[in-house]
Amino acid sequence: MTALPSTPVFQGRLPWVEIARLLATLVVVMQHVPSAGFPPNQWLIGPALAVFFLLAGYFSAPRLLGAGAGKWTAGRLMSLLRPYLFWCAAYWLLAGMPVSPGALASVFGLGACPMLTPMWFLRDLMIFTLAAFLLSRVRWALYTLGLLCLFLNRWDDSLAWPSPYMFGDFVLGLLLASSVPDCLNRWEKLPLAVHGSILLACAALVWASCTDTFPVPAAAFSGLAVLAFLSFGIVLKTVNSGAARRMAEWASGSFFVYCSHIFVLIALTGVEMCFPSPWPAWAWWCLAPVVYMLARGVYLFIKRYFPRALILMTGGK
Repeated sequence: MTALPSTPVFQGRLPWVEIARLLATLVVVMQHVPSAGFPPNQWLIGPALAVFFLLAGYFSAPRLLGAGAGKWTAGRLMSLLRPYLFWCAAYWLLAGMPVSPGALASVFGLGACPMLTPMWFLRDLMIFTLAAFLLSRVRWALYTLGLLCLFLNRWDDSLAWPSPYMFGDFVLGLLLASSVPDCLNRWEKLPLAVHGSILLACAALVWASCTDTFPVPAAAFSGLAVLAFLSFGIVLKTVNSGAARRMAEWASGSFFVYCSHIFVLIALTGVEMCFPSPWPAWAWWCLAPVVYMLARGVYLFIKRYFPRALILMTGGK
């Protein structure tokens, strides 16, 4: 199949996209906070994960669908495989699991429930990247399969693995980048009222669903929530450019935080078991940004004094 007329080329990072990644990482951290779940996360965790895969597909498109795709794909898989193996091994050691086929299969996400491994995200991203490369010569088949998967199911641990929904988001990112290479720039240039309306509508639906005043299934507005993640940074930049700049800087360690935060939360769970806390649930929810900043502090320390270690821990990110 002939190449598409336009090949996406991206220059640098977009601050408001980095803020979206930061927010999505905070939602993931919040999902794992001990004691009590954060009610809005029931509606936000799926869209937060969708943001990761959508952006991964979008920014992979120039290399995955362009010249030299095979070499880039091999390098990409290796950069993801290193942190996947490192953090799975670290989790296995920390949990004190035995050296047995069943234990190792569970830790590495190859057991009876593949979604239980902490590093399922990296594993599935490798699978999606390889699948997209193998199908990239037949673009229509890739896009048809991806869009079909997007509507097969919503976020649910009990459904098929790897998640068809997440593969659909990844391919949707590829489709957007190859058909409208500058769509993120166009999105940023939309009137501020549009972005503000998206945020208000999403917040109102989440609030109404949490209070049961107007219950709405999570799948009914997950797309709106994804857009809200992307619109937040644009609105913040207009309202307070300094705060937007700081949040974009904090996002620099989000990949490391995503991989490592589970260990901080395991420690917090241990503290809670040894010293039952009388704190209300909201006090635990407030730990999410604290956990993020602690993990990012470790990231900055390693980046400064042991930069080569990040190749193993984050693939060099």
